[in-house]
Amino acid sequence: METLEIKLKRTLRNKKLLGVLLIAVFVTYAVPFPLIRGVFEDYGKVKELQRQMKKENDAIVCHEVYSTNPGFFGEHGMKCNDEYYKPNETTVGCCGMLVYRDTYADYLRVMEDLRKGLPVFLLFVIWVVISLLAFSYALVDTAVATSKGEERSIGGFILSGIRALPALVVSEFVVFLALLVVLLVLAVPIAILGIAGTMLVETLATPAFALVIPIYYFERRIGPVREIWRVFKNNTDGYLVLGLLSGLLDMAMTLQYNYYLGIGNLLIMLAIGVPRYLLNSVGTLTVYLEGKTGEEEGSSL
Repeated sequence: METLEIKLKRTLRNKKLLGVLLIAVFVTYAVPFPLIRGVFEDYGKVKELQRQMKKENDAIVCHEVYSTNPGFFGEHGMKCNDEYYKPNETTVGCCGMLVYRDTYADYLRVMEDLRKGLPVFLLFVIWVVISLLAFSYALVDTAVATSKGEERSIGGFILSGIRALPALVVSEFVVFLALLVVLLVLAVPIAILGIAGTMLVETLATPAFALVIPIYYFERRIGPVREIWRVFKNNTDGYLVLGLLSGLLDMAMTLQYNYYLGIGNLLIMLAIGVPRYLLNSVGTLTVYLEGKTGEEEGSSL
């Protein structure tokens, strides 16, 4: 592969790259939003009811403990939350908590609505994955062409991403199977580490999927497990930084689903989608090129 230098400031200011980026974010999130808006609303209601149920459980348990010896607990300054306490209401058990029957009924109703919307949400997830692959490839193509001084149209860059999509899907699946084998082998240590283990897996796995795009772009390799390992070995710092940043963006995207904000959810998705696409394309391309450079320098020693 010929030596290629990506000048980030010039690349990120390129009008064609910005054009592809804006189209990518719009198509990925804005186009399907009207179809999934109801699912987001139902999920937001579920999370809101879960928060309410936790507060109700705390209030019910607190008052039950307090009622066993009001004098003793009162003298020691114990107070219970009366906002979520309804002494004359029937309670039921749910999710390891005591909650009021009317709250539980609302929870069951919203959960049923959410289950009905899951097929639509699944289609949205598939749409996002496919869009990320195609447009990230198009952005890599744009960044490389910009660095070489090539003149091509925005439509040409997007078309290149669409053409590469079948190979990228197969390649990602092969990488997924390889990572699945590794995770099965390391299942016990990961379980012992708990949340730290989950974060470590995400940090290591996310860049592997992202690296499929520049590796296929330059090397036309399907399922480039060995090439991903080489990049990790030659540019470990860049690989881990890429994983950490991707993890933070994914966390931010997931957390905003916990609250239904209407059009605000779309604005947040668009705001997170821009750096997510840049990280998945230009950022990953930089990590890949630095890994290749490190490999060449190591070979020349």
